[in-house]
Amino acid sequence: MGRIGFRPLKAVFLSVGRLFLAVLCLAGVGVAAQQGPLELGAQTAPKPKAKTQPSAPAAQNATTQQPPSPAIPFKPESGTTSAQDETPLFRSDVRLVRMLATVRDSDGKLAGNLRRDDFQIADNGVSQAVAVFEATTERPLSVALLIDCSRSTQREHRTELDSVRTFVRSLFQAGNPGDAATLYSFNADVTLEASWTRSAERIERALNRLHSEGATALYDAISFGSQDLKSRDGRHVAVIISDGGNTFGKTTYLQALEAAHAADAIIYSVVIVPVAEEPGRNTGGEHALASLSSSTGGRTFFPGTTKDLDSAFAEILRDLRTQYLIGYYPHGLSVTHERFHEVKLSLRHPGYTVSSRRGYFEPSPNRGFRAVSR
Repeated sequence: MGRIGFRPLKAVFLSVGRLFLAVLCLAGVGVAAQQGPLELGAQTAPKPKAKTQPSAPAAQNATTQQPPSPAIPFKPESGTTSAQDETPLFRSDVRLVRMLATVRDSDGKLAGNLRRDDFQIADNGVSQAVAVFEATTERPLSVALLIDCSRSTQREHRTELDSVRTFVRSLFQAGNPGDAATLYSFNADVTLEASWTRSAERIERALNRLHSEGATALYDAISFGSQDLKSRDGRHVAVIISDGGNTFGKTTYLQALEAAHAADAIIYSVVIVPVAEEPGRNTGGEHALASLSSSTGGRTFFPGTTKDLDSAFAEILRDLRTQYLIGYYPHGLSVTHERFHEVKLSLRHPGYTVSSRRGYFEPSPNRGFRAVSR
């Protein structure tokens, strides 16, 4: 058997070794090409992702954080203003404040020929712009008749009911076809005797059923009547026939006043005095009724005779036929905890007397408006 020589085998090993080195060199070149050239002493880092370059002024402070949530207001740089960044000192209310006004001249005669520009309004001392104006408005009337049927009014009961009958007939004989009336009686209880109607006969039948007894829940009656008026369209009026004494019920004077204002109701009070002597009269109740009437823009009457009683109802009817409807949207008032607004409606010309509501209650129990200096 022949022998393989050493020299040919050595040549084979050398050829294989050169081929292996060539492969390693080619692999190193490929990796270097992917990573790019390296400098002496530099450390490798991943290639950064592409991003939009910020503008020149903002580039110095550019960050990769997300912008703040839209719920957080953006605070502008000094020299600029933002409504979101500032605490509001003033605000406007979207609620329309309505006022029914009766105007008399220096002779006491009704003045029905005035214009929008003749009137001026102040809400807590802040001037307001007239947004709604109707001269001698013909909007329908809703009249709530509140009849005191307590024992203290028994003496004059028949006379006052006769005058109410005459008033109701006159109310429906002229005016707007949409005029309507409702009848409540009150003593210790408040009773709806006749719901809203244009039938004088229906009101008269209800009046015939009334009799006097018990205590006097006057403020409860005002509250119930005002709630009934609130849902009605047009003008709201409450006519109260009472001696003024509130001797029973859950409603306070202030709650009765707020209920009337919330209903945009005018209160006319016809005070029946059971006795002429001061010691026997409920003067506190009389003053309370007079205050309710003046605060809502109405009037108070103290008829001493049947003729005076008829005249009182006739004057109420004339007032209702010659009323201005004026409205405004409150503005320039800051948020406070006081809910009552003092409102003053006046004329730019002297010699006139205006009867209108003297204020209103802000509906929210925790927020109100007051005037602040500019």
